[in-house]
Amino acid sequence: MASEPGNRGPAEYAGIPRDRIAWFPTIDPHLCQPEQCELNCVAWCAEHVYERRADGRVVVARPYNCNVGDISCSFRCPFDAISFPSKQELRAMLQEARK
Repeated sequence: MASEPGNRGPAEYAGIPRDRIAWFPTIDPHLCQPEQCELNCVAWCAEHVYERRADGRVVVARPYNCNVGDISCSFRCPFDAISFPSKQELRAMLQEARK
């Protein structure tokens, strides 16, 4: 799994395998305007979560690379196209994963 550049492979969050926590960004394709922004999400994310595809769309290419609970990249989008699960949803995910 770690063979692809930018893919950190399996990791844990609070002792839970990262791939068991469905917490990652989503991009609203109706709000995302890659031709009008500077692709801040792609350039800023050190975890290589985002990628611009050949058709020009920005996608969440490596969702499990995202740092659980970190929503800082959403503030980089000038069109508010990036969203995350709420804190309550995250708590529920963690509780379920711990079972």
